[in-house]
Amino acid sequence: MATVVLRSGRVKPIFLGHPWVFAQAVAKVEGAPDAGDPVTVRDPKGNFLGRGFYSPKSAIPVRLLSRREDETLDAAAIARRIAAAVAFRGSIGLPDDATTGYRLINAEGDRLPGLIVDRFGDVAVMQVGTAGMRRHRDAIAAELVRVAGVKSVIAAAVDQQRDEGFADEEEVLRGPEPNELRFLERGFELALPRSLAQKTGYYLDQRRTRARVESLVRSAKLARVLDLYSYVGTVSMAAARGGAERVLAVDRSATAIATGGALATHHQLSIEHRCEDVKRALPELKRAKERFDLVVVDPPKLVPTRKHLDRGERAYGKLNTEAMSLVRDGGFLISCSCSAAMDAQRFRRMLATAARKAGRELVLLEHAGLPLDHPTPIAFPEGRYLDVVLGRITR
Repeated sequence: MATVVLRSGRVKPIFLGHPWVFAQAVAKVEGAPDAGDPVTVRDPKGNFLGRGFYSPKSAIPVRLLSRREDETLDAAAIARRIAAAVAFRGSIGLPDDATTGYRLINAEGDRLPGLIVDRFGDVAVMQVGTAGMRRHRDAIAAELVRVAGVKSVIAAAVDQQRDEGFADEEEVLRGPEPNELRFLERGFELALPRSLAQKTGYYLDQRRTRARVESLVRSAKLARVLDLYSYVGTVSMAAARGGAERVLAVDRSATAIATGGALATHHQLSIEHRCEDVKRALPELKRAKERFDLVVVDPPKLVPTRKHLDRGERAYGKLNTEAMSLVRDGGFLISCSCSAAMDAQRFRRMLATAARKAGRELVLLEHAGLPLDHPTPIAFPEGRYLDVVLGRITR
């Protein structure tokens, strides 16, 4: 087995549990590994640090799967990790009678970097993002059917694959091809056309936020809710089921809005769906002197990488300033960021600045992140990409 030797001064993050070996941390490669081959990672003195699959074309040539020197990285090792991931979800109550859509495998958090699997009822959708995991793709699909009990396994295309030297098209690997993803979330019956798929199909990472919206609307008796970047409107559905009298969902995707309308009708919920760019809708709502008891802001990733940080932070700031101006005195704001490059402290500071510009005071009530089915290693901040801030707005 080939060996990747780290540079002096680059060992500590790996030693403490960070799973990524960056290219600039590599002193030399002993041997001639091909893309996807297992390699051993050692420090400059030859001490064992871990094993992972080799990705020579990537800025992250090794992502560690194992810290055990006696473990071989083969199909059996991957199968053990899949079984452990399924068992862990069972230990936190997933699936249950009310929820059958959840993250089944969360890459580094389940010691399977390069692999994400989301479950939607009887369908598993997987993202294979490294050359090593690509070699085991069919075996992974078979294991998902055997251990998780799904009937169909779909491999989704991932942008990251190009950096690894391959590019897959979406493909059904096991079972019948589904026309839509059908699953339950907190009792809601959801059916999404595959053409609408985001990443693996749906924003499962915001399940806890949707539950928070419903409980807050119910407990605080909030009557008017604005859902910005609503996608298929499941935040709006939560608000309506919580008792809100008027719920406005805004998204620029006509397909998402149409799907949201169908879901609301199916559940007999009154929601106004507006197909419009949020950047245009916010000034219009302000001119109309609209005010809401709760505004939820969940935009797409505005800071894709650190080089976009300043520009992205300004975009987040402008968006939140305008959103806060629509919250009634004493009302609530839920603001979200899915940009890992913007850390939690910087996100809160941005919100404080936005509140100042809006002439409002924002009082922090809760700062949440990923739900339990999205575990991440403690030494891996890159994996904790989601920030959800709940605050109260006063003049």
